[in-house]
Amino acid sequence: MTLPRVDAVTFLVRTGEGPDAVAWYSRLLGRGPDVTPVDDLHEWEVVPGAWLQVATAATDVTPSSFRVRFGVADLTAAVAALRADGVAVDDPEVVPGVVAWTDLADPWGNPLGLFEELAGPA
Repeated sequence: MTLPRVDAVTFLVRTGEGPDAVAWYSRLLGRGPDVTPVDDLHEWEVVPGAWLQVATAATDVTPSSFRVRFGVADLTAAVAALRADGVAVDDPEVVPGVVAWTDLADPWGNPLGLFEELAGPA
C-alpha cells in the first residue's frame, strides 16, 4: 500500500479545561490558534502543512503516547524562556554537530519537546 503524495500532517493532543489549554498552547507557540473549526478543537499551523490540534472537550484526559517535538533556532533561549514561565524542562541532550533536544510536558501530561538542528544544511 502506498499513499498518494502527502501534503500535510496533523498531530492531536487532548487536554481538559478549554480556555486554560488554549492559553497554555498560545503562550508556548507565541500566538493564538490559526483556526478553531469547532468549539473544542483549536489548531495551530506550526510550519507550512504541519498542524498541531488541541482537543479541549475531554473530561478524563489520558496523555498522548507519542511525543511532539518542535524545532527551534535556539534551544538554549527556548529552554530559558520556558523555565522563566514556570515550565519544567529537562536539561538538553546533545549529539555534537547533529542535534540537541529536550523534553517537557503540557499541564495535562502530554509529552512534548524541543530540538535544534546543529548540522548545517545537507
